[in-house]
Amino acid sequence: MKNLNSLYFSIRIQQLLGQMSVVGTTLVVAPMGYGKTVAVNHFLQAQEQKGNIVMRQSIYGAGREVFWQGVRRTWSNLPLGEALSQQTMPADTNSRALVLELFAKLLPQEECYWFIDDLHLLEDKTASEFIYALSKAGFAKLHLVLASREQIFTQAQRMSLGQQVMLIDKQALAFTREELAEYSRRCGLSISSRLLNSLHEACEGWVSIIYLNFLAYSKYQRLLLDNKSVYEMITSVLLEPLTKTQRELLLLMGQPEEFTPQQIAFVYGNDCTEEICRLLDFNAFIISLANGNLRCHHMLKQATRHAFSLLPQAEQRRYFCQFGKWYVQQQDYEEALDWLYRGQDFTCLLAVVQQLRDWSMREEHKQHLFDWLRECSPTILWQYPQAVLIIMRRMFSLNMIKEMLQVKEWYITALERNTALTTEERNNYYGELEVILSFLSFNSITGMSKHHRKAYQLLSGAPQTLSKQGVWSFGAPSILGLYLKANGGLQQTIDEMYDCMPPYYLLSNWHGAGAAEATEAEALLLQGRLDEMDICLQKAYYLARKHEQECITLCCDFLAMQRDIFNGIANEQIEKYRRHEGHVWKQSVLLNTADMCVGFYYALLGDSQRLPGWLANKENGETIVLYPALPCCNYIKAQCLLSKRCYTELLVRYDDLQAECKPYNNFLCRLYLLVQKAAALAGLGELPKAKAALVNALKLAAADNIILPFAQNITLLKELLDRERGGEHCELVKKILALGRQFAAGREKVIQKGSAGKLLTALSPQELQIAQLAAARHTNKEIAAILNLREGTIKQYLNRIFLKLQIDTKAKNKRHQLSNYFSSTN
Repeated sequence: MKNLNSLYFSIRIQQLLGQMSVVGTTLVVAPMGYGKTVAVNHFLQAQEQKGNIVMRQSIYGAGREVFWQGVRRTWSNLPLGEALSQQTMPADTNSRALVLELFAKLLPQEECYWFIDDLHLLEDKTASEFIYALSKAGFAKLHLVLASREQIFTQAQRMSLGQQVMLIDKQALAFTREELAEYSRRCGLSISSRLLNSLHEACEGWVSIIYLNFLAYSKYQRLLLDNKSVYEMITSVLLEPLTKTQRELLLLMGQPEEFTPQQIAFVYGNDCTEEICRLLDFNAFIISLANGNLRCHHMLKQATRHAFSLLPQAEQRRYFCQFGKWYVQQQDYEEALDWLYRGQDFTCLLAVVQQLRDWSMREEHKQHLFDWLRECSPTILWQYPQAVLIIMRRMFSLNMIKEMLQVKEWYITALERNTALTTEERNNYYGELEVILSFLSFNSITGMSKHHRKAYQLLSGAPQTLSKQGVWSFGAPSILGLYLKANGGLQQTIDEMYDCMPPYYLLSNWHGAGAAEATEAEALLLQGRLDEMDICLQKAYYLARKHEQECITLCCDFLAMQRDIFNGIANEQIEKYRRHEGHVWKQSVLLNTADMCVGFYYALLGDSQRLPGWLANKENGETIVLYPALPCCNYIKAQCLLSKRCYTELLVRYDDLQAECKPYNNFLCRLYLLVQKAAALAGLGELPKAKAALVNALKLAAADNIILPFAQNITLLKELLDRERGGEHCELVKKILALGRQFAAGREKVIQKGSAGKLLTALSPQELQIAQLAAARHTNKEIAAILNLREGTIKQYLNRIFLKLQIDTKAKNKRHQLSNYFSSTN
């Protein structure tokens, strides 16, 4: 009896697949039609029968968002899936580390297989880097199985994974002559050895060509051994023998990435259940997925899509609209958008957009965003002002400002033409528009506030375009780094903050709470008024924590870290920041903010070994910093370069770093970079050039009495500043030198405490206890009695302790030096 859809896996293949259980990552790389997916699924079904967890994901698009949606959907039924649903696609080192930490904590205890198919369709580099990082992490219970037509990892990545990775390639999957003969017998075909040899020579073990030939032999008693392409073979064997209804149904099955029989019946529009079942029964190119859906093999999909494209345009659009309406019924609105646009059903498309108020948008939607509105009839557009508003919000996030302003005019026209709106509804729409337009005035606090106040007057409730959970600071650790636009504007910026933030709080439910107080604290720090800044800083901390504004808390910590150095105090938060501990960094943007805080702190201390890698390296690399925060990041990176004595590198990059401060007139960032340029030139001994840069920086700083950047670089600038004591800015220079002395003394204390702390960690618990008792002036006899040890043993312990702490054993003040170690670390 013929059974052409029976599967055959030789002992050789089964043994090869079995090795996937003992490696962390398996790469299955072969051209289409070699049975990659079928072979892997055969192995995974056996794992499911053993009680192991199997997760399956297919790649359907090139973009990162589609990939990440697939990841979250794949894990959705497990605790890890709930955690991943709160995360965006990890696009840099820090966010990847956060997601890998979630995997480490929440992976199931059972053996778990994660199969990601069709990786050749994934073109986004950040998604590929995440997959590599996951493979590199090597979780003991997680087995990654990655299938692709192309190489998945680079040669260097493969080598770095070592024995963690196994490769199954085309040669491994191809049928041998003996396996081909056995396969034909299992299918119930009587094919001569001569024809089988000819078939093997023609197809080189390619299983899909073998299957098509077996179908042809079953129907026509001949093999297709000529030079026809695979798609011609599919057409002649799988399409041409069908009835008109069956052929159209098969063409529809090839359009979506996944489908269900119910979906195809809905799109076709008639009761065709019997024909659909008949198609599914005999076609091995239609694959059942773990989620219950079906999918056409790529070869069948391409053949059916080509045949579908030959249908009349009106018929194609009718089917596209039906697909769109199906996805609307399933509440899969983002999927519906693509089909409705292809079907040119703009009425339904804009109605769907209105369901997506918190829309993050798929990557592929970006290229069509403006087209949706441009190609839509104005009559339809006027009926959906809310949809237009949502699309405008997306355009701003994509920096499509020109298009956004064009849509603004359409939006206003839509509101005016829509006579069905009540006065309240119309005002709400205009209020939402004001919120969006406020971002066009970024870096002008008063300009933004005008829009916010107007929006508050118009809106009857909270705006949909603002979220209290958003990062108010754009990820920058310095608020004045964002908003101080020009020299002489420091007090004005503070006043504007205090004037404009309260109305914004009313509008946004305390988004950015504490920002005004943190701004004033930062201004006082910049002027060296350390004692005065504390009350403002504590108010900022209070408001930020009360209203859960973690980004403002980070800005406060950034100021506290700098202040602590002047006071000779090692900051308590810094080690947690360095290791990314605590809940504050659960948003990936804030991971990088924390790194900037850490980088600046250790750069000021001259501890280049503790700088975060992406700040210490020459290039930004892959770390994501939002554009408004980039100037702050740049002056922090420049300080890191100074701490590493990379003076030439800083000077080479200086013009580019300064250029990125100009779009929003980030004055404080420009001032810091100029001071750092002077320091770098001084470090190279280029004193005339260093003086010119320093004098220019003093001119810019004088109007606001800003002295902090100079004092923080006192080591390199002291000689130049001493020469400027009698110059034009002599009073400012005196203040800088005084603050610089305080900074240098405080930094030395922090460094000494750090050094003492490192040496103390070398002591064993017993040695540490004895050292503490000796530092408290207990005699050897007293220590021996307290610890129930011999007095001679205590003497031996102390000699070993003195050696570890680099204290001269012959010195007379050994216990005094020991006491200093403990007092310096407190």
